[in-house]
Amino acid sequence: MAQQPTPLKLQTDKLLYADSVYQEAIVERDSLKLAEAYYLYGKTYNAAGEYLMSQQWFLHALAILEPRGDSYALSRIYSVLSYLQENYQETLHYAFLSLAVSRRIKSDKALMRAYLNLAHIYQTDWSKKGQHVYGFMSSNVYRMDWSKAGKKTDLPKPQADSALHYIKKVYALSYKLNDRIAMVESNIHLGRFLWNIQQNPRAIDYLKKGLAIATADQEERLQIRLMLYIASIHIGLRQPAQAAHLLRNAQQLLDRSDINDYFINAQFESAYTAYYSLTGDWKRAFEHGQKLHTMEINNYIADHDGAVTRLSMEYKSEQKEAKLRAQKKELELRSETLRAQQRLTWAMSALSGITVAMAIVFFRLYRKNRRISERNVELVKEQNHRVKNNLQVISSLLNLQFNQLTDENARRMVEESQMRVQAMAILHQRLYTGGQLAVLDTAEFIIELVEEVLRAYGYSAVHPIYDLEPLELSADEALPLGLIINELTTNACKYAFADHPYPAFSISSRRKGNKFLLSVTDNGPGLPSHLMQDGSSNQRLTFGMRLIQMEVQQLQGTCEFESKGGTHFSMEFKI
Repeated sequence: MAQQPTPLKLQTDKLLYADSVYQEAIVERDSLKLAEAYYLYGKTYNAAGEYLMSQQWFLHALAILEPRGDSYALSRIYSVLSYLQENYQETLHYAFLSLAVSRRIKSDKALMRAYLNLAHIYQTDWSKKGQHVYGFMSSNVYRMDWSKAGKKTDLPKPQADSALHYIKKVYALSYKLNDRIAMVESNIHLGRFLWNIQQNPRAIDYLKKGLAIATADQEERLQIRLMLYIASIHIGLRQPAQAAHLLRNAQQLLDRSDINDYFINAQFESAYTAYYSLTGDWKRAFEHGQKLHTMEINNYIADHDGAVTRLSMEYKSEQKEAKLRAQKKELELRSETLRAQQRLTWAMSALSGITVAMAIVFFRLYRKNRRISERNVELVKEQNHRVKNNLQVISSLLNLQFNQLTDENARRMVEESQMRVQAMAILHQRLYTGGQLAVLDTAEFIIELVEEVLRAYGYSAVHPIYDLEPLELSADEALPLGLIINELTTNACKYAFADHPYPAFSISSRRKGNKFLLSVTDNGPGLPSHLMQDGSSNQRLTFGMRLIQMEVQQLQGTCEFESKGGTHFSMEFKI
């Protein structure tokens, strides 16, 4: 069953401020202000844990700032992108770009960001696959899985001396500039380093020093973070009383404020889990551990759904561009034909008495129109061929991602996405090789699609029963139909055939008047009871079930599931 992501809501005040900057940039036609608006959008989405969306906004800002040359804003964007990368080489690349720009513009504030980037990189153990690392970005803490760093085995281990060197540079610059927020952050980084790397209790002194500044300035977000950091050290020193006092104060401050930050919420759940484990309250420790685990899973699902959505948008964009190019060429051909007809009219007026000349002109025009028609056919075939190739490229990319994943749920999601892309590829292959354009035979298409899914899941020995009436459908009708059959066959392979000694699968289609009727049946255990209840909410349905409903609605049809001696699906729609 697909889990539903529940990401944090975007912070309204920050989003409204970004919107106001964006509107000002549009009215004033100020590209620098537009880049600032994109940066603010990226920060807002990052705080909500939507990393893919935030990175897209930061890249929009980078596209504006890079051509304009060195600036503090450019150094800041490079620094932010360095934190968001999941690859060691990319992280280091953006960090050095940020440092180079900071040095060229001679900005101590920009240098603090660049030095902090390098300190973070040198603290990270890049050689350990699957290790989770907490990195710092402005006033936020976020979690990254560096197991995605690639297949390299020679990635560097932590370099404590280098990390401490850059942290001390940040500390000195913050006090030189008398930047109180930077002073708080530098105390956080120095304290966290002393505890995480050296297990030195002196870390508390630096964190308390930062807490005093944040309290004086009424920086609630920083106060909460610092209290949680100090509490985690007391837990590590097995001092539950001091930790409980700090956790209680931090919780009261959070309840009074309007802060709704993914990173702070995750930090709270982690601290509560450790505290209750220390005090022996295993029930509460388990509850908070489960909350933290759920937050991490939901964040991963949101990123995954975001990646699938982005692939879908790119695919649709390519389709639109190909259609526009074809329309442009068609207009050019029509203009050329019109000019040829005008020349023909003048020739007929001038040479009306010469029959032989007229015959020659008509013959040449006939050949030209024939070449134009043939060229149009080739253009449409070329368009279908390119779409098919693009789908194969997407399938190959998903296959590469599948081979690199270790989590079974993630592998299953990518594999199912690959099967859906394969269904669209089969459709375009049929369109490309068929005798008619934009029309295909449903019987051959259904058989090929079902056999492909069975072969992919290792059920080639299963021989489906086909009762398919030869019927031609348009591409707009065949694509939703193909996705529905792909989902039904996939579900049969996963849930009906797995524990059945004699798996059976049948599919029939026929035409009744102006309606297309489809029936698919397996002999598995049937659908779960909660999916058979009327009025089931979308939140209780699997992704596949929701996809089937969406495609049926796109066809403006109706469908029904029955679960007696197996699963039976029936559908009808007008053609």
